[in-house]
Amino acid sequence: MDTQTRRRGRRQARLWVLPLALLLVQTEQVGAGALERAMLGKSMVVDLTHVVTERAPAGGGQDNPRPEVLAEEDRNSTAQRLPLSADLATHLDLPASIVKGKPTVAQVPAREFLVHAVLVDIGAKVAQTPDYRATVEDLQAWERRNGRIPKGSAVLLHTGWARRWSDAARYLNLDAQGVPRVPGFSPGAMAFLISQRDIRGVGMDTWGAEVPPGTHGGDDGMRPLLQAGKWQLVNLTNLDRLPAKGAKLVVAPLRLEAGSAPARVIAILP
Repeated sequence: MDTQTRRRGRRQARLWVLPLALLLVQTEQVGAGALERAMLGKSMVVDLTHVVTERAPAGGGQDNPRPEVLAEEDRNSTAQRLPLSADLATHLDLPASIVKGKPTVAQVPAREFLVHAVLVDIGAKVAQTPDYRATVEDLQAWERRNGRIPKGSAVLLHTGWARRWSDAARYLNLDAQGVPRVPGFSPGAMAFLISQRDIRGVGMDTWGAEVPPGTHGGDDGMRPLLQAGKWQLVNLTNLDRLPAKGAKLVVAPLRLEAGSAPARVIAILP
């Protein structure tokens, strides 16, 4: 083989190296999981959890958390804690909160709190009717745009209610009888998600209060959900930053021997 032929072969080899390297990099990025991409700064991470302070809205007869002094090392430094109930602020409700014998938060395997999420946005309707409840038609309209709601997913309902968080009276929105008028899922929509889509659970940017059946945003939607073995997240925030589909949820409740627990909820975007 003459010198010119060898040089031409080396040039051709170099021309193949760059595309191959680019292909390997792209393949590695595509193959990387959501967590790896987030850790590398290639995916956006959104915290869906409200900051808990003594001003956090409290419903259902609860008292607002009050700071307690733990220790005082000097006049300029004071350590405090906020005593919390299991269902204050952003929290998780499991079937065990209403059904005896069901696994508590401490007993549920951690992998059950890693889930694909879809986002249904009813904010425009809630702006017109504050206690609007999502219907089966709302869910079917979402599916016409985005495809079937996946089995085992978490369905998050964006209502825009989180904007009221700083004003407890507006967030609780109690009527003259003390019933909260907040948006949520209708019983029909909840039955559809449970029986026809077999979801893992739901999440809302409103609070799920224990109120008489038949009132908007209340217990009529929660009980069938929990009785069917599903869970719910309430008092979420930043849902407006999530896409309609593709986000992954990391739900991290306190490991309590109880049916409910405060939770840090994190979304990893695609």
